[in-house]
Amino acid sequence: MANYTVVGGQGFIGSEIVKQLEMGGHSVFVPEINDERLFTQSLGIVIDCAGYGDCQNDPLQVFKSNSLLLAEILEKSDFEKLLYISSTRLYMGQEKASENDDLSVLSADKRRLFNLTKLVSEELCLLSDKDVVIIRLSNVYGLALNSPLFLPAITRNAINNKQVDMYVTPEYEKDYVSVVDVADAACQLAAKAKLSQKIFNVASGMNTSAGEIADILSQETGCNIDWHLGSVDEAFPKNDISAIQREIKYQPKNVLNDLRLMINEFKKSLSNQV
Repeated sequence: MANYTVVGGQGFIGSEIVKQLEMGGHSVFVPEINDERLFTQSLGIVIDCAGYGDCQNDPLQVFKSNSLLLAEILEKSDFEKLLYISSTRLYMGQEKASENDDLSVLSADKRRLFNLTKLVSEELCLLSDKDVVIIRLSNVYGLALNSPLFLPAITRNAINNKQVDMYVTPEYEKDYVSVVDVADAACQLAAKAKLSQKIFNVASGMNTSAGEIADILSQETGCNIDWHLGSVDEAFPKNDISAIQREIKYQPKNVLNDLRLMINEFKKSLSNQV
């Protein structure tokens, strides 16, 4: 069994990765914030999940979490291999979403700092001359009752308030991937000795519209959907997942099927909290 260090292992994605690694019998070290042991002991295989995205309210923390900590690990730490979690948000506004496509930063994007820090971090990994893997995640969902992420938040509102405010158009669409699939892919890529490339999209490979999600929420909870049109105009191409499917066993779940299951689980969990 291997030794792993999961940076950000107490978070939504990191905790699922830790869970799957421990179920596989591996030894897992989850460092605390500002944990000096990152630089004083052998880390084995590192999976860096320590991302942050609130660009408007805390831009310095976005830089520190997404890039600065990674740079310090690359420079100072003793590790066998490092897997860095990036984002398919880098493809926003592009015509295609393949790992080797050219990327651009949109001047109108209010969260462009997030994209810039991810790009800087990816380049640091690629130029480090270390054994590194980069995975670009799409929008991750899962059973996280208190999560501010889009799907958990609107599911809570649908059940508790019978009201969902949608600040997008019904046609607005994104790629949603299960946190279980993300963790499984990360663990497989981290464990595989030789990879055909260094960057992989980890996504569902299909876009789902807000209208499709709203229909299921309405059917399953009887909630009212209030569309606040014109609030978001981001556009995302369909993610290409052919590379990761050639590399490992990877068949992602369908978010619309999972959404019905997630609603039922949320209902059970929320009723138990009353």
